[in-house]
Order: sequence, then C-alpha cells, then structure tokens
Amino acid sequence: MGSCLRCRMQRIRCEFDVPGGCCLPCKKVENTKAARLPCVRYKITDMALYKTGQVPGYEWTQRWTKGTSDPIQLWASSEIRTVYVSVHYSKERLPLQVRRFVPQEGDKLERTWAYRGTKKSALIPPYALVDVEAGTSAYTTYIRSSMKGIFTSMLGKEDDLLYQTYLLAYHMWQKEERTSEAFGLLNWTLRLWVAIRLSTTSAFIVGKETLDMPANILDESSPDHGKIPLPPVMGAQMDMILIHHIQNKLRHELLDNLQKVMLRNKPTSWLVTYLVSFILLHNIALITKHDASYAIKHGMNRRFAREEKVREYHMGANVILAHFHYCNKGRIPFSEECEDKDLRALAQLDEEKILFVRATRGFVQRHQQEWKQARSNEVYEDDYFFVSQLFDEKWQPSTTNV
Repeated sequence: MGSCLRCRMQRIRCEFDVPGGCCLPCKKVENTKAARLPCVRYKITDMALYKTGQVPGYEWTQRWTKGTSDPIQLWASSEIRTVYVSVHYSKERLPLQVRRFVPQEGDKLERTWAYRGTKKSALIPPYALVDVEAGTSAYTTYIRSSMKGIFTSMLGKEDDLLYQTYLLAYHMWQKEERTSEAFGLLNWTLRLWVAIRLSTTSAFIVGKETLDMPANILDESSPDHGKIPLPPVMGAQMDMILIHHIQNKLRHELLDNLQKVMLRNKPTSWLVTYLVSFILLHNIALITKHDASYAIKHGMNRRFAREEKVREYHMGANVILAHFHYCNKGRIPFSEECEDKDLRALAQLDEEKILFVRATRGFVQRHQQEWKQARSNEVYEDDYFFVSQLFDEKWQPSTTNV
C-alpha cells in the first residue's frame, strides 16, 4: 500500500492496524498541531495531467487505439503537400507534410458538431501525415517557438496573478543554468503545459494550401465557421504525437523529479516548487474547462465529456496541494507573518522575487472572497479554483461532484 505522505516526508516507518485507514504514527499526533493534514497515501507520480485519447465513441480513427504510431500503408496518391497549421492562441505556424490516403474501416471522414439539438457534419478529404517522426520533430520545435505567444494570449491582463506567475517562471527558465534543479523543473513544466494546450485547443489549416477545402466547408451553424479544419485522421495523428510522443515523456521527467525535490523539502527549492505547483493546478482547471466545452460542442447530456478522467485530474490537484502544504508547515511565505528577511534567509530570494511574493500576497487578499464563492459553487473551470487553494492556511482535500 505504501507509506503515507507524512511518514514519507519524515522518513519514519508507516504502520497501520486497519488496511487503508489512518496509520499509527498519524494517529499519535491527530489531536496536535502536527496533524494539519489527514493521513493520505498520495504520490506525485500518480497525477493525471492530460487526456490520454479521444472520448469513447468520438474517436477519429481506430488505427492507433493503443498509442502505437504504425505508418499508413495504403496511399491514394503519390503527391505530398505541405500545410500550415495554427491554433487560436499563437501566430506561429506549424508546417506539416500530408498525403491523401485510402480510408479503412474505423476512419472518420467528417467533422461533427451539435447545433440546437441537431447533429451537424461536414465531409473532409482524407489526408494524413506522411511521417510521424518528422511531425514529432516539428511539434517539438513549435512548442518552444509558440510558448511566449500562447502565454500572452491566454493569461489575461499583465497585472493579473496568472500572467505575473507564468512570466516569472518563464524568465527563471531562461536565466537558470541548464544543469540546475530549477531549470529542469521549469523546462519540463512549461513545455508540458504548452503541449497540453495544443492537444486541447482546436487547430486549423491556414495559408494557400487548404487540401481543396473551400472556406465555407463548415457552415454558419458551426462554431468554427470560416476556418479550414484538420482532416480527422490527421488530427488523430497529431493527438498521438502530442500525447504519446511528447507529453508522456515530459510528464514522467517532471513528476519523478518534482517528487524527489518535494521529499527533500529544502527551503531553497520553495519558489520553484510553488511555481510548478501553481502551473500544474492551473492546468487542471484548463483541462476541466476543455472537457466541459467538448461536452457542449457535441451535445452530450452531461457536464464533462470524460467524467472519470475529470475525477482523476482533481485527485491530482489534491496530491500536489497536500505535498505543497506539508512542505509549508510553519511560516507561510504568502502570509503577513512572513517577513522579507525570512524570504531572504530561508528561501534565498532576491529583491525581484520578494516583490513578486508581496504582489502575490496583495492579489490573494483582494480576491479571496470571489475565490471562495467559485469553490462554494463548484466552478471547477475557474482559473483560480485549484490555484487559490495554495493560499489556504488550513487546507484539506476535497471531492469532485460531476
């Protein structure tokens, strides 16, 4: 079953008399200040951070259901075309080579959406990526080149806490030595965050090459009217690249190393673990919002397209919050009791980072009431639903109602 969080952090033997219940060391302190958190057996490496595939029943193809990237064998044409793909949040364009293929059973050949309770569709020509490895390389480059633009487009006003926090993380990522602990954590976190946005944001073909699709291929009832959609099988390949070739690797590196850093619990690691925790928690709100939007777009009679997956995402929020709050026992850096001298001495923060902590403290104080309301109303899609829990002095795990 494994040790609970408190026993792992203190490196003590985790024994229990009731399997799955509170362990004996935690029982001994349950009525003391040491029992700030319940006895939980969370592991950071268990966190779910993104969708692992299409919604059952809405798959674009049955070719790669196990995440394998077997090449397409039967092509309908020898002509290779280069298309440019763009997402709403970035001006950068992703060049990809495609080719017309012979559809097989299970390949989806239309784009669908719901309009006033009616299912609508548009027939899309069957094109697919010529080379998945080349697509992976192109995406890897695109993630880095589009990062700053996506941050600027998605994160609101410059004086907002979201914008300021990502900005600090981005600047630290650029300035840190490549061999440092902070660089590694921020490098994996920021690249993973962008990759997840790309796999949960509609992409469209832009430029002169449209694979012979007219500008009005999606009629006025479509939320994407006027745009050139990706052929479904090509979209499935791009999802596979992002999820199985890029996100899985980044997730493994990030969570393995974040768990090691948090278990060591050094004061000098406090700021980078806060930034990573903030970004991961915000990501959970964003993927929850994506799931809700997908359910609406396709006329599903439920709040979220992947209800069980949403529960997994939210359990991941409990995992990261439990670790963060355990590491913050004693003086809380964002509380008024924590003075600048403490931040300099313990966390070794320079003046720029101390100013960031002060600004964050003020923002939190001004927005506590609206955050409390969002949490009371279970608005999981709110940008600050999970992030705001970083600032709870008496945080406790929560459950999700879907």
